Amino acid sequence: MADTAAASGAEHSNYVAQLGSSDPEEVYGALRTIKNSVIGSSTKKALYMRLDVVAAVSAVLTSAQTSVASRIQATAIVGSLARSRSAGAAAAGGLAARGVVAALVRQLSAGTDARLVEASERALHALLAHSETLAAGGGAEDALVAQVLGIIGGGAGGDSQAGARAVIRLELAVLIVARLCVSEARQYMVANTGVIDALVRQLGRSPAHVRLQAATLQALAALSYENAEICAALAEVGGGGGGGGVAAAAVRLARADDALVRLHACRVAANLSRMRALAAGDVQAVVVPALVRLVRAPAAAAAAGAGAAGADVGADVGVEAVQALGYVCHEDADVQAAARAAGAIDALVGRLAAAWAAAQGDFGDAARFAREARAAFLALGTVVSTNEESRRAAVDAGAFAHIVRALGHGDAGVRAAACLCARYIVRSVAICRTHAADAGLLRPLVGLLRDASSDVQATAAATLVNLLSDFSPLRADALRLGLLPTLAALLDAAAPAVRRNALWAVRNLLVNVDDATRAAVVEAVGMARLLALSEGADAAMREHAVGALRNVAADSAAGCDAVFAARGPAATLALLAALAARPDAPADRAVLVHALYLANNIVVRSDAHRAAVAAHVPLVQAVVAHVASRAPEVAVAALWCVSSVAAGGAGDAGGGAGLRLLRRLGVAQVLARLLADPALPLEVQDRVKGCMDYFGGAEPGPDAASA
Repeated sequence: MADTAAASGAEHSNYVAQLGSSDPEEVYGALRTIKNSVIGSSTKKALYMRLDVVAAVSAVLTSAQTSVASRIQATAIVGSLARSRSAGAAAAGGLAARGVVAALVRQLSAGTDARLVEASERALHALLAHSETLAAGGGAEDALVAQVLGIIGGGAGGDSQAGARAVIRLELAVLIVARLCVSEARQYMVANTGVIDALVRQLGRSPAHVRLQAATLQALAALSYENAEICAALAEVGGGGGGGGVAAAAVRLARADDALVRLHACRVAANLSRMRALAAGDVQAVVVPALVRLVRAPAAAAAAGAGAAGADVGADVGVEAVQALGYVCHEDADVQAAARAAGAIDALVGRLAAAWAAAQGDFGDAARFAREARAAFLALGTVVSTNEESRRAAVDAGAFAHIVRALGHGDAGVRAAACLCARYIVRSVAICRTHAADAGLLRPLVGLLRDASSDVQATAAATLVNLLSDFSPLRADALRLGLLPTLAALLDAAAPAVRRNALWAVRNLLVNVDDATRAAVVEAVGMARLLALSEGADAAMREHAVGALRNVAADSAAGCDAVFAARGPAATLALLAALAARPDAPADRAVLVHALYLANNIVVRSDAHRAAVAAHVPLVQAVVAHVASRAPEVAVAALWCVSSVAAGGAGDAGGGAGLRLLRRLGVAQVLARLLADPALPLEVQDRVKGCMDYFGGAEPGPDAASA
C-alpha cells in the first residue's frame, strides 16, 4: 500500500510539473486532470497545495501564451482551491500575490470567450471571500470594480436562455461588489462609482430572480456595514420596488419567502438601525423576529433547490443570522427585549445544543462547529447583556452547561466566546450567588488565566471580575485555587487587555475584605506596583490601580499604613495631591473619583493621617477645587473628603489645622453658593448640608465615613 501511495503521489507531482511544459496540449491535459481531481475533494486540494500547484497555475494564468481552453481549466482550479475550507485562505493569498487577480480581471474584458468570462467571475467571487486576496492583490480591485460596474449598470432581463445567463452573470458581479467592501476605504471606493443607484434598481426585480435579489441585498449590507455616511445615503435613496426607499424595501423583504433574501434584508436593516437610519419599531417588530426564525430553522428554507450544497447553505444562513441578531442587539436594551420576546434565547441555546450534537457525529466538522459556537455564544451574551430577566432566561434554558463545556474546547475562539457569554450572564447578583456556583464555572475560568491565547486570558479575567465581588460565594474558593499568584503574574502580560482585566479582578477582590485577605492580596500584587500603575500612561490601568488603592484603605488602618509605608508619607501625599489635581474630564473622571475617596479613606482612619493630609496644602487645594464640580459623583467624593478633613476638632493631632485651612480656602462660601442653587442634585445637596455643620462656628462633631 505504501508503494501504491508513493506512485500516486509521484503521478500527481508529474501533473504539476507538466504545467511548465512548452507543449500546449500537455499543459491542457494536466490542467484538466488536476481540475477533475480537486473539484469536490478536500484531500486532493490539500495534496496539490503541498505540491505547490498554486505557483504552477499562477504561471499558466499570467502567461500571455496560454490558450483559452487552458485558461478555462486553470481558472476552474483557482476557484476550487479558493473554496477549500482548510486551505482556501492560503491558496487565495498565494494566487493573489502571483498576479492571478489581475489576470482574472483581464479575462473579463470585452470579446473574451463567454465560458472563460463566467469561469473568471466565479473564481474571483471565490477568491474575494478571503481577506488575503485583496491584501496581496496588487491594486487589481480598481479595474475589477470598473468591470463589474459595467455589468451591473447594463442590467439583465428576459426569460430566454441568454437572458438567464445574463442574470447569472449580473448576480456574480453583484456578489463581487459585496466581497470588495471589506474596509471603510473600500466601501467608499465602491460607493463613489455610483453603484448604489444601480444596486437599488435590482431590488425591484421580479420575485422570480430571488438569487439576484439576495445578492443585491448582500452587497448593500457589505457597503453599509458600520458606515454612517453610506447608511444615510441609502436611507435617502428612493425606489426599491415597493416605494419608500431602501429602508422600506429591507423591512418588506425581511418577510420574503426565500431565506437568503430574508437574511440579507435583515442585515441591511440592522446596519441602518445601528446608524439610526431606520425606525426602531420596524427593527423590533419585523427584523428581530425574522432573524430569530432563521436562527431556529434555516436549513430547510435555504437548502431548497440548492442540491448537494443545501446543508452548507442552510448552515451558513444560520450562522449569519446569529451574527446579525447579535449585531442588531448590541448595546440596545429595547432591541434585546424584543429578541427575548421573540424567543431568541431559547433559539440560541438550542443552536448550541444542535452544534454539539452535529460535532459528535461521524461526519462532524470541527471548523464549522467552532464558527457556529463562537457566533451563538457572542450573540447570546449580547442579548442578555443589559437585562436581568434575559439572564435568568438564559440560565433556565441551560446556557451554563454549554458554557462550561466550551471552556475546555480546543478552539481558542470558542473558549473566549464562552467566557464572554458567561461574563454577561454573571452580571446578575442573584445568578452569581446561586447558579454560577452550582454550574462549575470557577475552576475552568481560573485555569484559563494560564491559557496560551491572550484573548482567552483577557475574557476569562473579565468574567472573574464579577465572580470575585464581595457578594459572590466563589471568592474564597478562587483564592484556594491559587488565583492570587496567577493574577499577579498577569499584571506583567504582554497583552494590554490581559493586564487591565487582571488588575480589575484584583480591585474587585479588595472590596469589603478582612485584613488577612487584604494583606495577602497586597503581598502578592505589591503595593509599590499599585502605586506605580496609578501614575502610568494607560488610563484603564490607572483607574483600576487607584480603585484598588481606595479599596486597600477602606475601613482598614492596616491598609492605610500599607499605602503610606510603600513610599513614605511625603511621597504618598504628593502622589495623592497629583491624583486629586487631575482635570475633571469625562475621560479620566473615574480616576479622580477613586483618588478623592482614597484621600478620604486615609483621613478617617486616624488623627495622625488627618493631620498629615491637613498639613499638605496642595492636596487640600486639589480636593476643594472639585467641591463645585458639575459631575455629581466628583462633587460628592470631594465633599466627603472636606467633611473628613474638617471633622478633627481643636484637640486632635492636627490642632484643627484642617478646618482652618478649609476656611482660608473659602470652602464656607462655596458651600453657601451651592446650597442656594435650586438645580443642585439631591445627593450633592445632602453632602453640602453635612459639610456646613463644620463651618457654622460650633465645635464640629464626627461626620466621616470610609468609602
